[in-house]
Amino acid sequence: MKSGINNSHIDASVRPQDDLFRHMNGTWLANTEIPADRASDGAFYWLRDQSEKQVREIVESCASSDSRDGSIAQKIGDLYHSFMDESRAEKLGISPIEKDLARAASINSRSDFLRVLGELEEEGLQGLFYGFITTDNKQSDTNIIYLGQSGLSLPDEAYYREEEYVEIRKAFVAHVIRMFALAGIDDGIGHAERILS
Repeated sequence: MKSGINNSHIDASVRPQDDLFRHMNGTWLANTEIPADRASDGAFYWLRDQSEKQVREIVESCASSDSRDGSIAQKIGDLYHSFMDESRAEKLGISPIEKDLARAASINSRSDFLRVLGELEEEGLQGLFYGFITTDNKQSDTNIIYLGQSGLSLPDEAYYREEEYVEIRKAFVAHVIRMFALAGIDDGIGHAERILS
């Protein structure tokens, strides 16, 4: 039986007892150039890229075929075409989400807010928090619910204060102003500044 370990990545000049990571990966680290659009690289990136390519081929195949009405392939093709129809999207503008915007604008109290969040969750739209059930990290024979929050604003508190993120903060404010304008809400600049602060 052949080992699944790729020995070509090993750096034999580093003793494993001194630095196991460098010993096992040193040659790979020295010879691999991380693509400019990524923070890291490796087998899982390759797998992700391959799966995205294969899914794209499947979707485009469904979109370009005359599939039987009501079939999964026909539904995939229809969804793809509706997403790619930029002229229709421009024509529709925000009308597809006007009901949701009106619902958000109708919030006047904490109970309204919680009700709307619950409705959105019920409809499959992620609210302020997300949850998933998986194995407990401390007790592997038990499943527990994990709660998290993401996607509401900038990814990390460092983005709000560190100099290296000044341009990102400016772009974020411009984005928020544009979102308020598209939603028909006045004082987008004021809202954006309050959100950033």
